[in-house]
Amino acid sequence: MRVGLPAAGAVVSPGWREVGRFLGPSIRDFWQRWPEPSLLDAWREAGLTDVRAQRLSLGGGIVVWGRRA
Repeated sequence: MRVGLPAAGAVVSPGWREVGRFLGPSIRDFWQRWPEPSLLDAWREAGLTDVRAQRLSLGGGIVVWGRRA
């Protein structure tokens, strides 16, 4: 995330390199504050049931879904 995202963005344009520089630390910080078990627990505490998650993009993204009780 720290090197790959900015490098991939630089291939597209300087603006995308800046997006990559932002996203890498943002994704890392998110996971430090909300490890997956804590994230899913927060959804359950919000009243959702059958909470599930699917990681995408080598862990850089996650899709979480559930049902309203």
